[in-house]
Amino acid sequence: MPENTVLACQNEITDVPGWLNEQYVEKVLRCALKEGSIKLKQLTIDYAVPKGDNFASIIYRIRVTYHARDQEYETTSTFIVKGMITEGLAGEKLRQYDVQRKEMDVYQFVVPELKRMMKSVGERSELYPSALAVDRKHEVILFKDLAQDGYRMADRTKGMDMAHLKMAITMMAKLHAGSMKLREQDPTIFEHYRTGMITRETEAFHPMFVLIYDALVDEVAGWGPEWGTYHRKLEILRPNFVEYGLRVFDNDPDAEDLCVFVHGDLWVNNLLYKYDTQGTPCDAVLLDFQYCCYGTPMIDFCYLYYTSARDDIRQSCLDELLQYYYYALVGCARDLQYHGKIPTLHQFLQQAMRKMFYGVYSSFIALPVQMNDKTENADFEALMGDDERAQIYKRTIVSNVKYRKIIQGLLPQFDQKGLLDPLY
Repeated sequence: MPENTVLACQNEITDVPGWLNEQYVEKVLRCALKEGSIKLKQLTIDYAVPKGDNFASIIYRIRVTYHARDQEYETTSTFIVKGMITEGLAGEKLRQYDVQRKEMDVYQFVVPELKRMMKSVGERSELYPSALAVDRKHEVILFKDLAQDGYRMADRTKGMDMAHLKMAITMMAKLHAGSMKLREQDPTIFEHYRTGMITRETEAFHPMFVLIYDALVDEVAGWGPEWGTYHRKLEILRPNFVEYGLRVFDNDPDAEDLCVFVHGDLWVNNLLYKYDTQGTPCDAVLLDFQYCCYGTPMIDFCYLYYTSARDDIRQSCLDELLQYYYYALVGCARDLQYHGKIPTLHQFLQQAMRKMFYGVYSSFIALPVQMNDKTENADFEALMGDDERAQIYKRTIVSNVKYRKIIQGLLPQFDQKGLLDPLY
């Protein structure tokens, strides 16, 4: 490292690539800020997200001090450098999902169009981070650090209250409505976004889904005789679990069901909020498009609702928030002068029920991983593997007492909707 490059917490920052140095950052900033006279004075590199907290990415925060010709004083600012994990099992599996190419494409081609379109109808929110640079050679994206503007993550351990959740649902609706208008203008724009979280394009994650599901079935077996009916239904569901998830992502070209560009990984940690002086959220930004695809809006709705809502909301407010989403979507689509067909609320709710199995997936597979607070074995190998350490990890996440309380509330609801019985 050059003498003016500092690794914050040097005992921990051990994997900074050699190319992420003063010369590289200076060159990128000159291009991104359109100022060729920038001279870097100091570069400090730290993790923006603790290593291990994100299974798909390595995210650095770089603190840069620089000077430009027309500036009287030096400027110090921070930026986010996001790259994909490329080595080991994680790199192998993520390549099959094409996560980095998709996300670079979204920030280079889709996000600017969405922001331009929404701004034209009076939108004042930031909506999404703007990429200052998309570097395909090194497979990284450079962003302005929104923490400088007061944005921060909500506390995922508390669950989202109604204020946070409705703001997130409004953001979701704006993304979906904007994508409807974009596709109206360019019918091919989303053709290359095919690999959602569950996909027929690759089976890379399918074993992990089954292994977590099996751990949950074993956990339910130990809850006592009053849960025996649910345990038996879960055992019968097992051979079809992945296929039912895949059918959520299947788009029927002959149906008139609503399809949109979905974020694909919309949960509390992929949102940044800004707060007013009373601590109430007043703006939000949506991050991370690695699992985006074109499909039913229920992919995003179910994932957000079942993974991130505070549990009293999750257990009782589904119909209310589906209606809230629908009206937000329709309102935004009308503002954008979308001319395509929009289902009525009744039709939308019927379509939503056909894709509601994604709520089961989100609750059974994603939620225990996200709720886990025992990080000793929490890495990609433990998530994907079947060795003793991986089995311990999976048993640990499904035996979480807080998770058990949630799933014991949801199982009867899923059963009453017919989601634990054969669907087809």
